[in-house]
Amino acid sequence: MARTSAEQFKESLEKSKKILITTKANLAGDGLASCLALQIVLTKLNKHSDIIIDGFSLPKEFSFLPHGADIKDAVSKLKKFTINLDIAQTGIEELSYDLNGNNLRIYLSPKKGVFTPDDLKFQTSEFAYDLIMTVAVNDLESLGKLYDYHRDFFYQIPVINIDNSPSNEQFGHINLVDVTATSAAEIIFNLISGWPEKVVDREVATCLLTGMIAGTKSFKTANVTPNSLTIASRLIDLGANRQEIITHLYQTKTISTLKLWGRILSRLQSDSQSKLVWSKLNPHDFTESGATAQDIPGVIDDLIAASPVAEIVLLFYQTELGQTKVIARSLTAENILNLTRIFAPQGDKSQATFTVLQNLEDAATLVIEAVTKQLRSFLLIN
Repeated sequence: MARTSAEQFKESLEKSKKILITTKANLAGDGLASCLALQIVLTKLNKHSDIIIDGFSLPKEFSFLPHGADIKDAVSKLKKFTINLDIAQTGIEELSYDLNGNNLRIYLSPKKGVFTPDDLKFQTSEFAYDLIMTVAVNDLESLGKLYDYHRDFFYQIPVINIDNSPSNEQFGHINLVDVTATSAAEIIFNLISGWPEKVVDREVATCLLTGMIAGTKSFKTANVTPNSLTIASRLIDLGANRQEIITHLYQTKTISTLKLWGRILSRLQSDSQSKLVWSKLNPHDFTESGATAQDIPGVIDDLIAASPVAEIVLLFYQTELGQTKVIARSLTAENILNLTRIFAPQGDKSQATFTVLQNLEDAATLVIEAVTKQLRSFLLIN
């Protein structure tokens, strides 16, 4: 009898010794909270794991979640390279090294005789992890440098792919993709809630409910089902504090962030034909509000909420160097990387960032015209 995906998931965890958990570089709340839930569960199963997210910086609104400060922003010591020297006939008198630019030079002196090339052997160790879990990731490219710099790792190590997106590319060895779920957090709860180990305690419940709330804008999205609400109720029964989560995610914005949001809203523009919405921030806006560029991700979702008919959202802000940074978000199945490809964007299908050398006004005009042209070429406009 064939094993179910859930059974394969549990079996893979039981067989593994060290697990890497990750989500996309363009961080989303569902992915972050779900990764933390999985790590807590693995600890309960006496499994060692690391959460590594490319370029990670813990968003203020998620700082209340357990163990968030332990997340790493890059992988290190993924594999060891060993140089083995046979000294049976020569012994070793001296060992030293130096760095010459990008070259490491190692100096060896024998006690007697000489070393020969046959005395020297090279070998690499196995990878530090024997299982990868990706959470709320459409495709491997959205993992950023973690994938770009370590492609062999992802080709050689089994991958468990947990996601609810219809655009998921099914890249895992085990694909736990449920497009009827509101979030990756909901999928994880369905996978682990029936385990005899009873791994869903207050911390896990808090992380999973946070993932569901973040993924559904507090249960306001169209994909919320009665089953989703039942799961949320069960998580509350297991110790998750819904009001605490809501407070941290949506009700603790700083005065500076609120001022910045007011400036974004006051300049909100749209094109009804293309369903494109955009706004702009200049350096004066940051000075007057007391906010920084790090506060921008916290208002992107508010910008989307203020534009219910929008399908493409663009936010422009000028840097101190006079260049223009752009955050582009697609709210449909349309790939934002394709729409903005002439600007060499970084990110994934739903959100990308890029820099335009022109000043704010010229950059906004250039990007809006380019995106609109792409939309027309993709026959999204009649």
